[in-house]
Amino acid sequence: MSYQNLVNSIIATDLCASCGACALVCPKDLIGFDKESVTPVLEKSDASCGECNDCVDVCPGVNTDVVSQELRLFGRSRDVSERWLGIFQHVYGGKATEPEVFKKSASGGSVTTLLGVAMEYLDAKYALVMGRDSDSPVYSSPVLVTDRKALVNHSQSTYQLAPFLSKLREVYEQDPTANIVMSGIACHVQAIRKLQGMSTEVGRWARERIVFIVEIGCSSNTLPMGTQSLINEIMEVKVDDVVEVKYREGDYPGQISVKTSKGDEHVTPFWKAVRHFKENKSFRCLSCGDWLSGLADVSVSDGDPNIFSGSLGIDQIEKHGRVFVRTQTAKEVIRYADMMNDLEIWPIDLVGLNLGLERKRNRRAHYETIDKLIPDGPIPDFQEVLEIIPDSDFLEVPTQ
Repeated sequence: MSYQNLVNSIIATDLCASCGACALVCPKDLIGFDKESVTPVLEKSDASCGECNDCVDVCPGVNTDVVSQELRLFGRSRDVSERWLGIFQHVYGGKATEPEVFKKSASGGSVTTLLGVAMEYLDAKYALVMGRDSDSPVYSSPVLVTDRKALVNHSQSTYQLAPFLSKLREVYEQDPTANIVMSGIACHVQAIRKLQGMSTEVGRWARERIVFIVEIGCSSNTLPMGTQSLINEIMEVKVDDVVEVKYREGDYPGQISVKTSKGDEHVTPFWKAVRHFKENKSFRCLSCGDWLSGLADVSVSDGDPNIFSGSLGIDQIEKHGRVFVRTQTAKEVIRYADMMNDLEIWPIDLVGLNLGLERKRNRRAHYETIDKLIPDGPIPDFQEVLEIIPDSDFLEVPTQ
């Protein structure tokens, strides 16, 4: 029974990535997600999976399948020098030229702009992005956007787990000939690439209709309790009173902002939220071996090497993103964005790359030393060799 295999190999070992891919591919639509733990649950107790194993086959929880997918996409696997960034053709600094997109974005609006341009250039009807739950905005929730202009409403980061890919089932079932562009983090991209390699009906659909993927650099994500406890304990606001949540609101690098039903706004500095969130992570996120999967068409990270320090008012820089161009499709979309004057790009180097990456490298190095199953890294049998720095040391706050 496939779901039981998923329980035994993924859920019981704390390796669920909470990506939602299993719910997307289940032929009988049997899988839902627990809202708090963001793990799969069987919605029909008398259901039988028969010989089907699709949910396990698509899962990136342990087997991320990076090696074979790189061979398919690029004709080769990455070498050790490409361990954390993957295979790419060019890297640029980037920011949106549209003032509203730039202002509302977390790191310059490159992701929002590329999704919008790709919708137009590749004739895509839908863009899959992360938004907020319409009933309770303290939860993140996937959103299908059909109007390019509406993408700006989802242009900020959302540091919370949700069964993101499950939303694609609506398009697969209701509008299967429509093209889709999407953003996502490493586990989302790995699941989609695995799906595109499957011989099932939904696999064939994904190969034909998911036409462009923008990946966002991810240090780790947070369980819903992280947001809830931040609101309750740090902001001293009742969760039930919250009507709006934003994670990177205001002047760069932004702050966590919530609005209540009474019209009050409460904010907390980004650095304080980052320190709080680190206590509300899943094992799969903490042990993850990918800041970027390297399997997207294009990957984007903060251009600021250290947004934690920036939030403290130290070494602040102008808001922008770092844009890693991987595929020919990405080159064409960026060329079109430049031609339409939608995206400003410039050559950069990778000095002082990213605090989130350094945190992830150190966490991964630690987990590679423990006697427990962890997700595959992108290079078989590779092990980080470095003097491990405790994660808390990266988030120290100066006494003055």
